[in-house]
Amino acid sequence: MAKVSALIIRLDSNRTVKIYIDGLYSCIDWETTLPTILDNVFSCSTVSGKESVDSGISVDKGLDGNGIIRITETKRYRLRVESTDEFQKELPKIPNEGKFLKCSRDENSMSFQYINYLGRSRFTFSNPFNEIVFEVTPDKIDYEKDYIELTEAIAQKCAALLLEHAGSTSMVFKHDDARSKTVLEQFIFLRQFCYSDNLISLFEAIKRNPDRMLETEEIFRPVGSGIPSKRFFTHPFSYGKDWTKYANDSLCRKVYLPQRVAVTRKFDSVDTPANRLIKFALESFDLICIRVLATASINASECVKEAENMHRMFDEILHDAFFSDVGELDIIPFNNQVLQKREGYSQIFAAFQMIDLALQLNWRGQSDVYEGESKNVALLYEYWLFFELYEIVKSIQGCEPVKTDENPFISEDNGLTLSLKESTKSCQSFELVEKGIRINLYYNRTFNPNEFKSTGYEGSYSRPFRPDYTLAVFPNYFQNERSAIIGGAVSFIHFDAKYRVDKLNDLIGSINTDSTEEALDIEKQEAITNTYKRGDLLKMHTYNDAIRRTVGSYVLFPGTINSERKTFKLYDELLPGVGAFAIKPSIRSQSENTIRQFILDLVNVRNNSASRLSRLSAYNEMIVREPGEKKTKTEEVSKDTKCILGYLRAQQPGDYYNFLVAGGKFKPGEKLLFYFYAIKDGNVYSHHKDVFNANYIRFYKNDIYIDNKYKLEPILCRVESNSLASKESLVNQLNNLGYQTTVEQHKADYYYVLNVTVDDAGVPPLELDIDLVNSINGNDTYSPHSPKVIVYKDYQ
Repeated sequence: MAKVSALIIRLDSNRTVKIYIDGLYSCIDWETTLPTILDNVFSCSTVSGKESVDSGISVDKGLDGNGIIRITETKRYRLRVESTDEFQKELPKIPNEGKFLKCSRDENSMSFQYINYLGRSRFTFSNPFNEIVFEVTPDKIDYEKDYIELTEAIAQKCAALLLEHAGSTSMVFKHDDARSKTVLEQFIFLRQFCYSDNLISLFEAIKRNPDRMLETEEIFRPVGSGIPSKRFFTHPFSYGKDWTKYANDSLCRKVYLPQRVAVTRKFDSVDTPANRLIKFALESFDLICIRVLATASINASECVKEAENMHRMFDEILHDAFFSDVGELDIIPFNNQVLQKREGYSQIFAAFQMIDLALQLNWRGQSDVYEGESKNVALLYEYWLFFELYEIVKSIQGCEPVKTDENPFISEDNGLTLSLKESTKSCQSFELVEKGIRINLYYNRTFNPNEFKSTGYEGSYSRPFRPDYTLAVFPNYFQNERSAIIGGAVSFIHFDAKYRVDKLNDLIGSINTDSTEEALDIEKQEAITNTYKRGDLLKMHTYNDAIRRTVGSYVLFPGTINSERKTFKLYDELLPGVGAFAIKPSIRSQSENTIRQFILDLVNVRNNSASRLSRLSAYNEMIVREPGEKKTKTEEVSKDTKCILGYLRAQQPGDYYNFLVAGGKFKPGEKLLFYFYAIKDGNVYSHHKDVFNANYIRFYKNDIYIDNKYKLEPILCRVESNSLASKESLVNQLNNLGYQTTVEQHKADYYYVLNVTVDDAGVPPLELDIDLVNSINGNDTYSPHSPKVIVYKDYQ
C-alpha cells in the first residue's frame, strides 16, 4: 500500500482535483509530486516537519487487480477543484449524503467525512461527465483481514443483509441462483440496470430495429381490386360473397358470379415472441417498483422517490404505440436469437433472467457484477456478532439447537429493510441436556416498563432497554421461558456491540490511573465532546440494575488483541458482573474460545445452587413474592362505573373458560384475554358505543337462550387495554398465554382483544334478565353474544 500525503487528479486539460486532510493545504509541498499506478493521479509530499501527519490516503491495487484510491473513515478531507475555465469549477456530487457522510461546500472546495461507512464510493462531475472512484477503509479494524471477511461471513447467511437502499458507500455483487430473492435485491439491481444501461435508449434501439414477422390475412374486396386468393379457386363459396345471377345471351343460360372475393394481404407484424417477452419483462419491472411503493417505510423517502420515477418511466414505455399490437406472453422463448443477440432485446432479456436471482458478494468484481449500497459498518458488525454468538453457543459440547417456532431470524419487514428479526418470537433455543439447561439467544429483545408494571418480576422498572443480544438461561424442566420467569428461574446475560470502541482503555480508562478526580474530569469532557466511550460500560451497569433477572452485561468490541478482555465481578464469583471482550475476524478463533468458555462458566455458576448468585436469586424471589406491607384490597367499583358482560364458552373440556379455570387464571392479579368478533366475512360487527370505555368486565358462561338470563360468575376484572388483532395474531397471543388453539378454530378475520387483570374472585353472583339488558340503548347489537355494557348502580 502506497501511502501519500495528498492527491492531485487530472480530470482533463483544464481541471485539476486536489484531495487532502482538511486544514493542511498550506503544509503540503504541491510542487513535489510522484507518479502513482493510476495514470491521471499524482501524489504530493508534505513540507519538512510535517512528515508525521497521517493523511489516511493511499493508492494501491484493489482486490480486482486494478488501481484504486483509498481514504480512511472518520478523517475529514477537503476536495478542491482548480480550473483555467471559470465554468468548469463545479464541485462533484457524492452518493447519498447524510448523517453518515458529512459534507460542506464553499465556492471551489468541499469538505467530507465518512462515519461508519466502508466500501466503494465516487465523486461525480457533470460538466463534463467524469467520475473518481475510491474506497473508504476502516481505522478501527483491518480492511482485508477484518472488514472483507466480516462482510463475506454475513453474505454466506444472506447477502441482502449487507444492502441499504440509500447507503453512502457500495459493495460489488454478482447473481447467485442458489438462494431466493428479496424485494430489496430486485430493486437495487433494477435501479442500476435502468440508469446505468439507460433503459430509454435500449427501448429506442428496439423501435429502430424491431423484430418483425410476415403475416397474411384474407380480406374481402370488390372483384378487380386485387388478385383473388388461391383459396377462392378451391373453395369459391367460402371465399366469395354477394353472388349475383347473370344471363348468358349466346347460350340462353344464367350464371352466378361473386361481387366480392377474398384477396390475400401481406404485412409486417410486431406481435412476435421476442416483443411479447420484452413487454412482459417491462411489466415485471414495473411491478417491482409498485411493490416497493407499497411496502417502503416512511424512512425510505429517497428510495420511494426513485421507485416513483422508475414507475413513471415504465408506464410511459408500456403506453407507447409500439406495444398496442403486441399480445400477451404465453411461453418464454429462451432460445430466441433476437432476444440473445439484437441490441436492446439482449440487455432487457438478460436483466429479466437475472431479476429473480439473489445476490452473492463479489469483492473482486471480475465479471457480470453491479454495485449495491451497503449498510453502515457498525450495524454489519452487530450482524456478524450475532452469527458468531450463534455459532459459539452451538459449538458448546452437548449443546443442540431446539426448534421453538417457525419465525426466521432474518425478516424482510417492509420489503426494503432486511434485518435480523426482533422480539421474543425470533429466538433460537439451545439445550444442554447433560446440565439440564436451556439457552435462548435473542437479537434486539426489548425489555419495557409495561412488563414490570403488569407482573412486578420481569421487564425494566424504569425505561425501555434493548440490548443487542440477550442469552436467557433457565432449567429445561420448565415448559418454556415464560414459565421459568414466573418461577424465578431465568438468568439474563446481555451483550452490546460497540464498533466505535477499539481499545479496552476507551471503556474502562487506564487501569493504573492514580488520580480518580483526573479520570472523572476526563470523562466529563468526553461526554461534552461526544467522544464518551466509558458510557458504554456504564450502560452495562444500567442493564444489570434496570432489567429484572439480569446477572451480567458485557461489551463486545473490535479490539486489537484477544487479551483485551476484562470482567468485573460483584463478588468473588463470575456472576453478577459486567465487562468487555475483544472480538473481530482477525482474532476470531481466540475470541470464540474465550467467549465459549465464559458462557460455560456462567452456566455452571447459574447451575450451582450453593453459589451466591443462586442464593441471591432465591432470596430476591421470596421478597418479590411477598405482599407489600401497605397493600390494600381492591377498591370497590364505583356505582357509576361501566361494566362489560362478556361470554366465555364452556361447553367442551378444551373450551376457553375451562382452560382459564384449570390454569388458575381467575385468581387476583392474573392476566388473561377477552376477545370478540370485529370483522367476519367482510361484515363489520357493531358493538355498544361504550364497550371500549368500560373499566371493568364480568363473565357469564351459561346458555342465555335456555335461562333467559345472564348468570354472572363471581369474578370481577379490570380492563387494562384494548386492540384490534387478526386471527393469526390472536392465536399467537392465546398460545403465549398457554391456551393451545389454531387459526382454523377461529371463524372471524379480525377480533377485538381486551387485556384484563383479575381484581376480585369473590364478588356476589348476579343474574340479569336478558330482555332488560338488551333493552339498554346500544346493547341491541349484531350478535346475541356480543359484549353488553351495563352501569353498576342500576343493578346493585
